[in-house]
Amino acid sequence: MAQLLAVAKYLNELHVGKHDCVMDQMKMHKMMYFSQRESLMSSGEPLFHGDFEAWKYGPVLTEVRSEYMGGNMFSGTYGTLTNEEAQLVLDVFRRYDEYDAWQLSTLSHAETSWLKAREGLQMGEPGRNKMSLSVMRVDAMREKLRRQGVVFA
Repeated sequence: MAQLLAVAKYLNELHVGKHDCVMDQMKMHKMMYFSQRESLMSSGEPLFHGDFEAWKYGPVLTEVRSEYMGGNMFSGTYGTLTNEEAQLVLDVFRRYDEYDAWQLSTLSHAETSWLKAREGLQMGEPGRNKMSLSVMRVDAMREKLRRQGVVFA
């Protein structure tokens, strides 16, 4: 299993390589969520350990937020990704990079795992409820079926 910050660092490296600037924090959180969901789709297992919180603009990983807020992001030593992990993250990057942070936020707001963790909160209200990995597995299955042409009402 990959280290959470090793995945974030790799996503940022891909972004810097393509856009010549660091990935903004909001987009990073969504790309991390979609990487986790992609792993659940393909292997049934999480790509990394870490709890997403259901913030008002979508899933957030506090470990990644700390990297951005610390001012010296991704400068630590992290484990390396396996070829399979790196390929999965690259595939997610290629699939979602064309979208900006706000578009990815909109996509994440349709995820059952985010909606369920936000139950009882008003739209736009701050929240830090943890998102359930088991409900993320449901999101992963829905996305897998959607890609196979199954349409949800």
